[in-house]
Amino acid sequence: MKKHVLIFISTLLFTSCSSGDFFNGDPVEEKKGTPGLFSKDSSKGVSLSDILSGENNKAGNINVNAYLWRASLNILSIAPLISTDALGGTIISDWYVNKDIKNQRLKITAFIIGSELRSDGIRVKVHIQNFKNNNWSETYSDINLANRIEENILNEARNLRVNSLNSK
Repeated sequence: MKKHVLIFISTLLFTSCSSGDFFNGDPVEEKKGTPGLFSKDSSKGVSLSDILSGENNKAGNINVNAYLWRASLNILSIAPLISTDALGGTIISDWYVNKDIKNQRLKITAFIIGSELRSDGIRVKVHIQNFKNNNWSETYSDINLANRIEENILNEARNLRVNSLNSK
């Protein structure tokens, strides 16, 4: 009796795991859909070409300025990046030790806030730790360094925009 119950439960679990959607397109016309970035069919979701072209924004929530994004990546490339989110506009670096300041490390987080190239379109946070007594100290923020990094990113973004307009 236990064997029959186990077989029944196993069969029920295996059949409930399949979605029943074996085709990506219409089986009558044998037309397959093109895969999208967040769905099996790009007509129902966001495709990579939509994101890259910036024209047909089906997602409605891609609010990251391309110049600020590229400039942030350029400026923050001095440190190894552990997380980048182009849709959310977040860049997080790993701990970075400058070769000239060996007893200090920093971690940089950049948030791109808007879709326009504006001075308030980027926020940078710099977290610093000092090495004392064979341990890293508690983390504190350096607002002045964060402001200087923001200014460098904004200058780089403006240069990228000017160069793109001159090349057209």
